[in-house]
Amino acid sequence: MKRLGLLGWLIVLLLAWFVAFVVTSMALSEGLAWALGWLAIVWAVFLLAESLRWVPLRDLAWAASVGWGFGLIRWLDPMIDGAAGVWRWLLMAADLLCLAVCVLVAPALLSWLARRMRSPEPPPLPVERPATHPRQWGPKDEA
Repeated sequence: MKRLGLLGWLIVLLLAWFVAFVVTSMALSEGLAWALGWLAIVWAVFLLAESLRWVPLRDLAWAASVGWGFGLIRWLDPMIDGAAGVWRWLLMAADLLCLAVCVLVAPALLSWLARRMRSPEPPPLPVERPATHPRQWGPKDEA
């Protein structure tokens, strides 16, 4: 049963990635400002989820960030097809850098920022120490 839950969660993450990819592609067709606004929303949700310790929402925002990176790569692909020589390699390096930022760097920086902004954990409650000489139970105690 646990595998079914894991498979369902992976499908939900894949769906979040796909939705973010499609929304990024649509936003980039409208202009770069729309796509950057969408990215700001995705990263704001990630930061909120990380600061409130909502792991499922954080994972969904991470998948959306990955989808945004792939959407930007798709937007840059026509430029790569028309380029030649060194320019083509530079655009492919930009694709790889964009993906690395969306998958690894930005989520790590946002997580670090959320941990810094989060209030510290309350100290644990004091625990009573065990007795050094425990009382011996005798026949009088059973009655």
